[in-house]
Amino acid sequence: IIFSNLLILISVFSINSTYFFYIYILLISLALSKNFIEKIKINFSYKNVIILLLFFILSLDLAYELLLGWDVQWFWYLKALNFYQDQNFTNLKELPLAGYPHLGPYIWGFFWKFPFNNYEYLGRIVYIFFYVLAIFSFSETLKINNQLRSIFSLIIIIATYKYQLFNGISDTLIFIFLLFAAKFMNDLYQLEKKKNQFPIIVILLGIGNILFWMKQEGIVFFVILIFSIVIFNKLITNKNKSILIVFSLLLILLRFLILEILDVPSIDTEYNINPEDTMIFTLQNFYHKTVNILFFAFVFIIQSPIYLITLPLMIMSIKLLKNNSLNNSLLFFTFMTSGFLFISFFFTIEVIFNLKYALGRVMTSISGIYLLVITNLFNKYISNNKKEYLKLNI
Repeated sequence: IIFSNLLILISVFSINSTYFFYIYILLISLALSKNFIEKIKINFSYKNVIILLLFFILSLDLAYELLLGWDVQWFWYLKALNFYQDQNFTNLKELPLAGYPHLGPYIWGFFWKFPFNNYEYLGRIVYIFFYVLAIFSFSETLKINNQLRSIFSLIIIIATYKYQLFNGISDTLIFIFLLFAAKFMNDLYQLEKKKNQFPIIVILLGIGNILFWMKQEGIVFFVILIFSIVIFNKLITNKNKSILIVFSLLLILLRFLILEILDVPSIDTEYNINPEDTMIFTLQNFYHKTVNILFFAFVFIIQSPIYLITLPLMIMSIKLLKNNSLNNSLLFFTFMTSGFLFISFFFTIEVIFNLKYALGRVMTSISGIYLLVITNLFNKYISNNKKEYLKLNI
């Protein structure tokens, strides 16, 4: 999270990435020096071995395919190439869809160039590392032993992995960092971590800043997530709630201010919004678009293992987890994001085309949040019942 935020700074202010890379390598070298190792114990656990092994296996699959998505070839790849060739941030306004956020392509271009400066797909292989790490990190929300957490992580990877996620689209990074956010969001609802709320909030704000520069939808999704926490989490103090809201809004404002100063478009609606649809309303048009949005949403839900499992569980949780603040937050997040997606696609040009090729990606990008439905239900219902059962037997 720190590294990604540093990449935002060096990209926006056109700091020479070579200097940053060598400073980073120097810091890593110092951290792994003999004196440092003598002071701390580095834990090479089996979990770390599994993470690296999975990363290696999935990387082979990516390197074998080497296919880019259609919009990746026309838009995202050009942005990655821009940074790979050491072009300035302001040069983005000369590229197609200049208003699309740049952080995903910058990460791609950065690891394309460093350390080998040769193979394009190495920039996308880093996405796989983030992906595996995010899933294993999220598994720590389960109140079970490490072996079962690893099994849970493996199941999630098997259920969600497909090559198309790593063909260069930034939606995958939205999925990854929302999954990180879900892990720390869960921590804010744990009574035993009430005294450590501030560091968790700082981490969440760091993730939010990444999402703001990753894709336009990331701004909306993170803001909804923050408000769902503020409204329903009773463990957070009013001071910390204010910090979450104020600094989230300041980071968004800062993004728009920086882009305005650098004369780079902050948002791009040229290819998406139809002005006529915003002014003209007919019952037939409303019915046609609504039916198609619901149909494609249903299609993508049944194609997604995460949604197929978590949405029925969410319905069950309404009864099983009454007055559970985390569950209420998830329900609120679902309601608000559903409304946002409906409105967004309702007013797009060529609704059917956009639904067919964009809605699935957007729904995938937020699906990681819904893994909290599984862990929350398990921790609050199944795990608690098991404890009660053990007490009775004792």
